[in-house]
Amino acid sequence: MKYTEQNKKRKPDLALRLPSYAAPSIMIRFTVISLIATLILHFIVYIIDGPSGVNLRIPAVIYVAVIIPFNLAVELQIILDNVLERFLPVPTKMKLRFILQISVGFLFLILAHRVIMHFIEPELGGENSRPGVILGMAAGLIFVQMVANSLTLARISIKWLNAQEIIAKMKREKLEMDYNSLQDQLNPHFLFNNLSVLKSLIIYDPEAAVYFTENFTDVYRYVLQSKNKKLVKLKDELEFMNAYFALHKERLGEGLLFKHDISAEELDREIAPLTGQLLIENAIKHNITSKETPLEITVFAKNGYLSVSNNLNLRTTSYSTKTGLGNLIGRYKMLTEKQIEVHRDDKKFEVEVPLL
Repeated sequence: MKYTEQNKKRKPDLALRLPSYAAPSIMIRFTVISLIATLILHFIVYIIDGPSGVNLRIPAVIYVAVIIPFNLAVELQIILDNVLERFLPVPTKMKLRFILQISVGFLFLILAHRVIMHFIEPELGGENSRPGVILGMAAGLIFVQMVANSLTLARISIKWLNAQEIIAKMKREKLEMDYNSLQDQLNPHFLFNNLSVLKSLIIYDPEAAVYFTENFTDVYRYVLQSKNKKLVKLKDELEFMNAYFALHKERLGEGLLFKHDISAEELDREIAPLTGQLLIENAIKHNITSKETPLEITVFAKNGYLSVSNNLNLRTTSYSTKTGLGNLIGRYKMLTEKQIEVHRDDKKFEVEVPLL
């Protein structure tokens, strides 16, 4: 609503306006095109007859025969532009719009050229001068068509660029919505599993239940606090990753290992919130975790990147929407020109995230 109101108040760009049919506008166009037509006529005479043609008296009927078709060609082109803008507005159906505008405009040129040649060819010489007159008038008509279409081309270009900006904005907004949806809720299975673990701990190990509840609270507090943030300190994200990992550790035991080594200097760098959660979750979701084949997740910083890697012991089947890592890559495209790097071999999967 606010965007629409602002657009209503904003004065339209001159390049976006359709040519006007107000009397002053018509007179200005008629004067300019008539002047161009007259200059082209005299130029053709000069080319054909040389300097002696400068003093040649051109009949008034020739001026009329040139000026009127030139103006008609321009006005018909403007009418065509108005009609097409009503039924095929830029940037809607751009290809069809261009085909119609060019092909119909070309027909106007041919018609105007035939009318002009019918009247002036007998007056401006015989067979020797005929090719020059034909080419000269054709070039002149093409020139005035270019003048007439200059605003049209400017309007098409500006609208196309505006459309591209709108598309880019919509893509950014979609990525932000995907990002916000990630922040709004953790995996429902994660919540269900942890509530089940907490229930068991309360019964069999109340002290461990207290520690588990603290981590559980820290995780969801962090999610709520970072909800409207684009970036957070890496040290805050690492604390969250430790609490998030501890919840999984309570459930998976010795089947899950977590190592991290990040300098104090790197901890002051920034990162998109919940980046660590998504990467840890992906590692656990796609790999087997057991005492015999533990999943080891390693986090460290190098060369301005946060590296999160894990050994591979892939599950035979695992549910995946294949959007988590894609959304993360999309989020970072909005934040930096640096790209997320993904490396994989037979033994290890690694994701390197830029630190900002």
